[in-house]
Order: sequence, then structure tokens, then C-alpha cells
Amino acid sequence: MTPRSRHTYTVLVIDDDPSVLATYRRLLNRAGYTTITENDPLKVLDNGYENSGPDLLLLDYRMPGMDGLSLLAELRRRECRAHCILLSAYLNDDVRSQARMLGVARILDKPVDACALREAIQTLLPLDRQTKAEIAG
Repeated sequence: MTPRSRHTYTVLVIDDDPSVLATYRRLLNRAGYTTITENDPLKVLDNGYENSGPDLLLLDYRMPGMDGLSLLAELRRRECRAHCILLSAYLNDDVRSQARMLGVARILDKPVDACALREAIQTLLPLDRQTKAEIAG
């Protein structure tokens, strides 16, 4: 994931673990993405991040105060159309079904494999301006 584009995508990362946020910030910044991190899903709603137009939400499922899918449902209600990757160690069929209904593009199990995460992000937000079809084939 080397930056090759003049357009910088913005990724909003929401996770209650500060070390996870720091790791994702480093990974994304090195790859050329603008990264915003937030450790409290309620602050995401209070700060109006959906209006700042992130291109991708990197969203933990299990967090205090509000789970990731409840946050996503509220963001969708507020017309946030960003791509979303859901990350969780607590996945089951109900979570996967709800995630699909909310338009989650990818679901990754925690602990997240860095290569799988980079691939998922690059597919959704190609830095070299290739289309998804060009990447796939």
C-alpha cells in the first residue's frame, strides 16, 4: 500500500483500545490515508464525524456505551455513506446478518491480520485510482 494518488482518503477508526488505535493510525498513515481515531462511539455522534465525510469507517464491534453496529445504524440514519469494515472477536451469525443489513463491506476477526486489513482497505479505497475491477482482475 504505497501512496500513489493525489486524493487522500479519510479513514475514521473507532475502537475503545488506545493501543489498537495507535497501531491502526500508524498503519494507515504510512499507507497514505488521512486517519482520525476515536475511542468513544458516543463522541463520534456528538462530534458530527458523519458530516466531515470519512471515506471509510474502521469499526470495532464491542465497545462500552454503544456497540459498533448501533453506532453504524445511527450514522446511516444520519446519511453517512462511508464504506465500513467491522472488526470483532465476538462475531456470530446475528452480528454478521445485522452488519450486512447496514452495508458493512467487510468483517474481519480480531486479532486482525495486518495484511488482510491492508487488502480490505486497498480494495475499498484504492490509492492508485485503479477501479475495483482492475484490482480484482
